[in-house]
Amino acid sequence: MLRIAYIILVLVLITTESLTAQCVDNGNQWAKSWVSCQTSTNPNPIRGNTHWILYEFIDNHYIDTSYIWNANRVGESSTGLKDVIIDYSLDGNTWTELGSYTFAQAPETENYQGFMGPNFQSEYIKKILITVQSTHGGGSCASLGEIQFNVNNALCHGVIDDCGLCNGPGKATWYIDADGDGKGSSSSMVLSCEKPQGYVDNTDDDCDSGELGWDDVSGLFTTSCNGCHIEASAGGLSLINYDYFSMGGIICGPNLKTGNNLVSVITISEYNGCGTAIGAPQMNARSSSPMTQSDLDKLQRWIDGGAPELCDDFCLENEMIDTDFTVGMVGYFQASNQIMSDSDLDSATIVTYDAGQEILLNEGFSVLYGGQFIAQIGGCEE
Repeated sequence: MLRIAYIILVLVLITTESLTAQCVDNGNQWAKSWVSCQTSTNPNPIRGNTHWILYEFIDNHYIDTSYIWNANRVGESSTGLKDVIIDYSLDGNTWTELGSYTFAQAPETENYQGFMGPNFQSEYIKKILITVQSTHGGGSCASLGEIQFNVNNALCHGVIDDCGLCNGPGKATWYIDADGDGKGSSSSMVLSCEKPQGYVDNTDDDCDSGELGWDDVSGLFTTSCNGCHIEASAGGLSLINYDYFSMGGIICGPNLKTGNNLVSVITISEYNGCGTAIGAPQMNARSSSPMTQSDLDKLQRWIDGGAPELCDDFCLENEMIDTDFTVGMVGYFQASNQIMSDSDLDSATIVTYDAGQEILLNEGFSVLYGGQFIAQIGGCEE
């Protein structure tokens, strides 16, 4: 005969509405049941020496319904609990009585389904104590098969944040990733519970959406105009590094950083941009890999943005945007003065215009339902 004074069980709480017994067949084939054949000091001092069971959860929970399977093994249902008192507590020192209850005797059948137990009315609980007052057979031993407690997850002990989480961190900050490289820019950010399309959770991208620096354009000289630009030839034009460019390629002067002078040196036959006419044909025609129009446009855009060494110093004075944004596209555009646009924004797009003075939306500009357009006055600094 088992002689167990008490058992402390740490339960895994069932959080769904379904009822699940310990065995697949919900029957009487359980290998073990709680059995006590000797009374001991009850954790609740007012209960004296009794048979008792203490359920202590790992965390505090709001408990609502319960479900009970009494002792059901053949020949043992008479030891099943009959009259009980149920108490609950947060600290094990202060106890609150839930009430007195009578548990039905199990039928000792394989299809035993148990019965609905007491409702704790969503009380916030750490410990549940069942004190046995009588059994169905009136003998010296008391036994119980299983008890299931259900958690009310809709309640929060604390503060529900903006995202509906109990004691959660609230909305996260997401940063625009206009170039889709997984790195974000602090130039535009949103607060949201879920990650918005086109945004990431970092600010690792110094230049995210069209800003250009020397690293972005220097490759054009080494791949497209080899001997023309990286050697001290062609009228003294040498663009081997940013310092040489700033000096005008040794003798050309800093005028390369303004207007269309640099593009002209590359594309105009016999262009006299450095004090000495560069012989025909034009540099771009003599190169084995001439710059494309897209390359030249990129170079001119860099000049127009201040020809900075670092991309985060790039700043256009005015920007004309005629790009149409299709589903899923993200864009962020800055100018120190004005942004003009006649773009179409499809649904699920996020586009931001950030100008220092004004944003002009020309005839034809449109935003379809579900697209997000943000206009803000701030801009960049030239």
